[in-house]
Amino acid sequence: MSNSELKNKVMTAKEAVERFIKPGTHIAFGGFTILRRPMTIAREIVRQGIDNLFVTMNGGTLVEEMLAGAGLIKWLETTYLGLEGGMPVAYAIRQAIESGEIELIEDYSNWSFAQRTLAGRLGLPFMPCLGDIGSDLIEYDTFKKAGLRGKKENGEFIHPGIPPKKYEIIDDPFEGFGLRPRRFLSGEDSCVNKTNAYRDGKINSKKYTGKEGVKVALVPPLMPEVCVVRAQRVALDGTVRIEGLIGPDLDQSLCGRILIVECERICPPEELRAVPEHNQIAAHFVHAIVEQPFGAYPSAVPNYYDYDYSWFKNYVKEVNHQPKEKVKEFWEKHVKETKDDWDYLYNKVGIKKLFSLRTDPKYHYNPNLDRFN
Repeated sequence: MSNSELKNKVMTAKEAVERFIKPGTHIAFGGFTILRRPMTIAREIVRQGIDNLFVTMNGGTLVEEMLAGAGLIKWLETTYLGLEGGMPVAYAIRQAIESGEIELIEDYSNWSFAQRTLAGRLGLPFMPCLGDIGSDLIEYDTFKKAGLRGKKENGEFIHPGIPPKKYEIIDDPFEGFGLRPRRFLSGEDSCVNKTNAYRDGKINSKKYTGKEGVKVALVPPLMPEVCVVRAQRVALDGTVRIEGLIGPDLDQSLCGRILIVECERICPPEELRAVPEHNQIAAHFVHAIVEQPFGAYPSAVPNYYDYDYSWFKNYVKEVNHQPKEKVKEFWEKHVKETKDDWDYLYNKVGIKKLFSLRTDPKYHYNPNLDRFN
């Protein structure tokens, strides 16, 4: 890779946001629960005040809570609205929804959403799932009510990130052959599940299709404009290595047009080539590399630092339940007034606090962290 190509790929968070994220951008943020939230890019969005965002995310709401609190989300596509470390509800999002500031919210289960990211990564027209069948997720379709599904007269989709249907339910063409547990010639399946209601005749529903038998929900691919993910290390050429629980990050990272990777450290390509099977994302998928140590704070990065439970506790106690004007004021002072993430981490968090969160190599997390009080 030439020096000019490297120069174009490695950039600051400010440069990455200015180049790839505009008002109205459909953007998917990585991380799962309290791990590896791409907070550096999210905070830079707040600093630049980029609004009317169409935000997509699977599991946990730290990024969405901040963006909603700052008044920057227009549409939200997610799985649940529990604030990591401060369950059960992310109130800034709740207030934004109730006030109409977030105009539309579309909800999936974690599994069906993960299947959507897999379809997007593989370039498939859909993926199957069973878990959402029977729930009101099937019927609840705000994008359809808003007239955003389907095609225009010229044949283009009304919105390039919104599929024409939320789900399609079909009869299993293989008549439940793949369901567990199943019977082999040697006896029962070794699956821990001991019941198969379809096989044993306990389910004979004709719902959805009018035909008795096994139903399958098909979900469309997720196809955002921009994906943002956090990794521990990224090589200069763009090769990505994520450590610890990956969750939906890998599939979601590869289902969009643009991929921004923020990381703890940029390293020589040779460092990651030494054990290539531990790498997950090839260099040619990556459009921007943003190096920012401790940039996932207050979330955790396995093998580097743990999450700051005190931050979540204080936020829930002092900010989360306040009127939305007060919440917005907090995010403006806490983030928007800072110059960049170095300024934020040094002056809003403090090096002493950051170093107290560093993980113990023996455990890959910090065993001394107060997680309950």
